[in-house]
Amino acid sequence: MGNVNLTDERKAVIFGKDDVIVPKYIAGIAGGRGLDVTGISDEVLHAGHIIITDGAGNYKPLAYTTTLGVKAYGEKPGGWSYAGVLYRSILKKKPSAAIMISGVVNDAAVEIPYGAHKTALKSAIPTIMFVKDEVADSTAPVEESESSSSAN
Repeated sequence: MGNVNLTDERKAVIFGKDDVIVPKYIAGIAGGRGLDVTGISDEVLHAGHIIITDGAGNYKPLAYTTTLGVKAYGEKPGGWSYAGVLYRSILKKKPSAAIMISGVVNDAAVEIPYGAHKTALKSAIPTIMFVKDEVADSTAPVEESESSSSAN
């Protein structure tokens, strides 16, 4: 089980994309959970990150790799299941997690693409709806628009 030190200095983690990644939160695991962040290299876990559980009270972010600057989730360990997705970004050194189990995730904006995990997540947690907002997709081509002028 992940332990969280609740007496450290207060520090706000503010990431502008959290509201874009999770545009609608309906329900989560009551009280949140402390995550076991062993093996996580980044200092920040971003909203939308897949959270898994062993069913015995242990929760952790799904492991990922970074190759040439591109992040990709690894395989879910045997005996572990999908618990939900991280509702808000958190610091690794303060792994208190709000885990969403019902709501909407804009998977075009997530830090790490879901890949093959998306289908499994949909099956395991059907109360999470995945949408793709092309405006939030950093890989989508930007269209130029002409300025419209009003006629007087």
